[in-house]
Amino acid sequence: MTSTANNSGESAGDQITPKSPLEFSWTFWYLKPDKRTSWENSLIKLIDVAFVEDFWATFNHLATPAKLASTRSNSDYFFFKKGIRPMWEDKANEHGGRWLLTCGNQDNKLDDLWLETLLGMIGDCFSNDTDPQPLSRFITGCVVSIRNRGHKIALWLSEGQNATVIREIGRRWKAMINLPPTVRIQFDLHAENAGGPARPALYEE
Repeated sequence: MTSTANNSGESAGDQITPKSPLEFSWTFWYLKPDKRTSWENSLIKLIDVAFVEDFWATFNHLATPAKLASTRSNSDYFFFKKGIRPMWEDKANEHGGRWLLTCGNQDNKLDDLWLETLLGMIGDCFSNDTDPQPLSRFITGCVVSIRNRGHKIALWLSEGQNATVIREIGRRWKAMINLPPTVRIQFDLHAENAGGPARPALYEE
């Protein structure tokens, strides 16, 4: 008896396993340090990812933040929703802000903190079924910044006014990456820290 697969000219080995789509499509960016050109010209778009498999293929190909720290300073990875540029002037970011985690420059957990943040974003883990509206809709992206004076990870939000939404996202991020209560994260508005002296944090968790 001839199988259906053989009748159609296909074998089991020829069948393609469908990919697993992400809730949102995302873009990996890299900021190449170059004092000879502008910040925007130094920003390199790496790749868009819309499937779980593409995310892992890209993530596993990139040097880890700890590896970047060992080879160069003042470089950044950005991971933002597709169509949103990783700058506060972007329309999706201009009225929002960021939760900021300062990791220090000897933190051996930097790679784990970065990965757990990314997995929380692509897995839609910031939202609960009981939320009036999914909190993941307010997250635009994240960035890991490699600096000699101390590495940082920032979670960017489109929201800058709703304290309930902002603080709940901060609390869920802390739980997601298993930060102890003694480690604090701070939220500030993009507009308030764009140029000029830094202002005190708007919120802290």
